[in-house]
Amino acid sequence: MQNKSSIQDMLAMQAALNEMTNGADWRSGKTALGKVIDWRRCIVMETAELIDSYPWKHWKSVDAKTDMENVRVELVDIWHFLLSLSLENFSENEAADLLTKAYESSLDQELSDLSVIVQVEIHEAMMAKALIKSSVTDSYLLALTAAFFKSCQVAELSFEQLYQIYMAKNVLNKFRQDHGYKEGTYIKEWNGKEDNVVMFEIIERMSSFSGDELYISLKETYTKLA
Repeated sequence: MQNKSSIQDMLAMQAALNEMTNGADWRSGKTALGKVIDWRRCIVMETAELIDSYPWKHWKSVDAKTDMENVRVELVDIWHFLLSLSLENFSENEAADLLTKAYESSLDQELSDLSVIVQVEIHEAMMAKALIKSSVTDSYLLALTAAFFKSCQVAELSFEQLYQIYMAKNVLNKFRQDHGYKEGTYIKEWNGKEDNVVMFEIIERMSSFSGDELYISLKETYTKLA
């Protein structure tokens, strides 16, 4: 039940974030400005960025290492869109039940010591499901979410880590919106570091995670840029 409770927390936060960024009627598939919302396309594009964190290219950087930290960050971004897709098509309680079921069904999988290409193929399987443009039924959402959690296992991203990073990213996303992200005035690079990196550095200094404390620290650091 703890897993479902955490998923319910994240669904509620995502609903609030979507309303703030896209308007109260975001579940209609359009923003307040009339722009079409396609959560599955978002998942596809984020998965492509995730795959580029791997040294999959045969023609350059053949000895490069996988940027697994970025893989995990991209997975958390994908989770934002998966939560949103769930909320667009189901009630919060229904979505929580389906996402929890998909997570619990993934617990008996053993995925370790996989080659780079096999790992990439697992991520591509998630992308392939997101490219399907059929109705978002119970079975479809379960299959897509199961593929997501398989990708998390490949990246050694636990549910607890997913929850903490999601909560932190939610704070960062709110901070971005409060400071001109939608208007294009927000500065994403802070003294040579992307705001994501700065956020993780702040979290590492915390004795225990606090969303309010993170927001205050982000604001203090951002103010110094000006």
